[in-house]
Amino acid sequence: MGKYVLMLFITAALITGCSSNNKQQTLEVKENRAPFPPIIEPHNPEQAEESGDVVVVMGEMRNRDKWKTFVQNVQKHQPDQVRVTMYTIEGGPIIHELVYDGELIQTTYDDTRDMYGSRQNKTLNTCTGISTMKSGGWRTFYILTGCEQESTFSIPST
Repeated sequence: MGKYVLMLFITAALITGCSSNNKQQTLEVKENRAPFPPIIEPHNPEQAEESGDVVVVMGEMRNRDKWKTFVQNVQKHQPDQVRVTMYTIEGGPIIHELVYDGELIQTTYDDTRDMYGSRQNKTLNTCTGISTMKSGGWRTFYILTGCEQESTFSIPST
């Protein structure tokens, strides 16, 4: 009986040790990337823009070239990253950090600086791509697609 338990344990250890772990591989890519610039408080639109963030205030986008480059790199399967800071009507920043490893987009959603935000931890998500969506028949937005969890990310395309 002990012999069978030992064989079962060894077999399970070999199977576990030889199987791939995609999450671990994605985390390794994320750890090797250059960190985002530090967030200067209070994170107002001018400071966010100077830090290199793509900034969205009242539907207007600043540092648009950084967003376009990120989208193009995703389409070409080239690793890239971008931080998008969107401001609510009240002026609260909501920060999205997107890291693309050539296959998947790791997103971090941080609304802790918004007075109506969660005040809790940042939310992590994994998505497979970016697409456009029309809203109201006349506005087009970029959205994340193929996400593990429902995505709240949308950014105007114009």
